Amino acid sequence: MELASRGSRLGAAAIDGVIGVVPYALTIVESLPMPVRFLGVAGLFALVGYQIYSVTTRGQTIGKRLLAIRVVVKETGVNGGFVINVLRRGVVTGLLNFIPGFFLVDSLFIFREDRRCIHDFIAGTAVIVGQPD
Repeated sequence: MELASRGSRLGAAAIDGVIGVVPYALTIVESLPMPVRFLGVAGLFALVGYQIYSVTTRGQTIGKRLLAIRVVVKETGVNGGFVINVLRRGVVTGLLNFIPGFFLVDSLFIFREDRRCIHDFIAGTAVIVGQPD
C-alpha cells in the first residue's frame, strides 16, 4: 500500500470544500428567491448523500476519487464501509472538532512519517494511492 501524499490529501479536501460551497451559499444568501434557496438545500442534501454513499462503497469522496486516492482500513487494506468511514472517521471526528484547537492538531498529524491524522487513528484507517478494485 502506497500512502497518499500530503498534497493529494489536502487537494482532495479542498475539492470537496469547493464543491460544497456552491449549494451551501445558495441556502444562506437571503436575497435569493425561495425556489433558488430550496434548490441549494436540495443540492446540499444530495451532495452529502452522495458523499456518504461514495465513502461507504468506495472509500472515496469526490475529491479523493478525482485525485485517485482512497481510505482503507490500515491493517487489511480494504474499504471500511459505513461504520468506519462515515461514523468513526466522519461523525466522531466532526464532534471532536467542537473542541477548540482539535482541527488544527488533527491536521498537523499529517506531518508524521505515517501521514495519518488523529481521525485516521480513531478509525484505524490510512489514505492510500489508487482506485478501488
